[in-house]
Amino acid sequence: MTFEAILFIAVLVIASKLGGELLHRIGQPTILGNVLAGIIVGPAFLAIVHPIEAIELFVSIGVFFLFFLIGLEEIDIAGLFKVMRGKIFAGSIAAFMIPFLIAGFFGLAIDLNFIQSFAIASVIAASSLGVTAKVLSDLGKLKSRIGLEIFTVTAIVEFIAIIVVSVFIQLDANSGTPEIGEMVWLFAKMLIFFAVAGLLSVFGLPHFFRLIKNHLRVKEAYFAIVIGVILLVAYFAEVSGVHGAIGALLLGIAVSRMNKEEYNEISKNISVIGYGIFIPIFFAGIGIHFSFAFLELEWWIIATFLVIMTGVKFLSSYIAVRIANMRPATTVAYGVMSKGAVDLALMLSLLQAQIMDSRLFSLLVLGTLITMIISSVELQRKLKKIIHFKVGTSELGFMPIYFRRVVSDTQAISVMNKEYPKTNFDISIKDFSTKNSIKKIPFLVFDNSDKLVGMISKREIEKAHKKTRDLIKISDIMYTKFHTAQPDEYIYSVIQKMNSHPFDTIPIVDPENSGKVIGVITDEGIMELLTDIKNK
Repeated sequence: MTFEAILFIAVLVIASKLGGELLHRIGQPTILGNVLAGIIVGPAFLAIVHPIEAIELFVSIGVFFLFFLIGLEEIDIAGLFKVMRGKIFAGSIAAFMIPFLIAGFFGLAIDLNFIQSFAIASVIAASSLGVTAKVLSDLGKLKSRIGLEIFTVTAIVEFIAIIVVSVFIQLDANSGTPEIGEMVWLFAKMLIFFAVAGLLSVFGLPHFFRLIKNHLRVKEAYFAIVIGVILLVAYFAEVSGVHGAIGALLLGIAVSRMNKEEYNEISKNISVIGYGIFIPIFFAGIGIHFSFAFLELEWWIIATFLVIMTGVKFLSSYIAVRIANMRPATTVAYGVMSKGAVDLALMLSLLQAQIMDSRLFSLLVLGTLITMIISSVELQRKLKKIIHFKVGTSELGFMPIYFRRVVSDTQAISVMNKEYPKTNFDISIKDFSTKNSIKKIPFLVFDNSDKLVGMISKREIEKAHKKTRDLIKISDIMYTKFHTAQPDEYIYSVIQKMNSHPFDTIPIVDPENSGKVIGVITDEGIMELLTDIKNK
């Protein structure tokens, strides 16, 4: 039996890697190739490999490595908080809840119990960062505004799904509707685990890793301990009533906060072990659990589940994007609907917990693969047609022909605001700060003859030492080199000036008197114009 396990593992590693390489060459996600390879060598086709206990152990370890590396390499906390706002969070909730409720009630309609229905629904509602991150990275848009926004919504939906599935896995699948107290206690245990794990991960583990690295002379011992800690955190997560993948994910996020040299060293070595052996076996392991038993289900059940996983998932993603006011809506929606590693991991967890049978598992795997192909192909196609431009510190994506038309046909006066903050050049910083509330929009500075002589923002005010603010005047720290525009200039020209200008505001001056200001244009004003026209 031992040698049989060795044979199965060898076949899975080789097949998954070859499958991933083949799919990569035709522009598809490598994950898809890994899963298809498992399907081909598994019981569904060639029956070379079967899902024995030794394979399941490798699959479980692969899940932990996968989530650790997702937290380490994909979850950009600083970037997420940079674009996080109320509308984005509300949109993320909508992206999860719409397919979750539709799939959950459909499950009840086909006589699944409460836990089965909504556990399966939470997997269907999940999104996955892996495929989306790969597409964005390949096109150089991972750190762009649209990339961060897609990433933020997808990450929130993914995290919600992991939490909800973890709750259902801990509940008894045969007990009927769970008691409220039981669910509350499970959430309480999760919160306790998050608090303890978060504190240890942020304040303890990075220092621990540095300590052992500085004192261990054998380099391999350091990485062996890192691997051991990953598995220990996953174990304690499971004991705490949380899916072990969440523990590994939190640990990865914590380690990502280490300095660049330490981060790169851990990332490089764990990636070699993870992506070299365990993670491909995990994805191929999904494939060997696949069968055509789902064809035993009624055709309308099959069709409905596939429609929910593709059509409803896209619709909910589109609604989420509209709620979050992200543009271009269709492109972002394809990114948010993406499925992949996380979904497959959660499906396998539900299968192992016997919350769903092999028929539904195989059907959901098929739906995930279909959605993965649709989202990755359409996201790549849409992104290649979009240019991203900056107006000051704001960023937006447009089709090239649309962008050129808007910025070339619209004059500055269309977005000019006649009300703007202003001050006198001879006033002290102390008096200025007392009289004015300093916001994002900079102040225009005028001399005693009401001529524009400079601009000043919150940044320059804060640089001045508090003890000398009564001695320093606005004229001492204001910017005197800045751009202005005239009311008949086109937006294209204004954008060029703003991008080589220290502020996100351009003064609009009288064509016959360059010192006389008649209004201002801000980056937000230009964005609102472009967005409003685009929505018409």
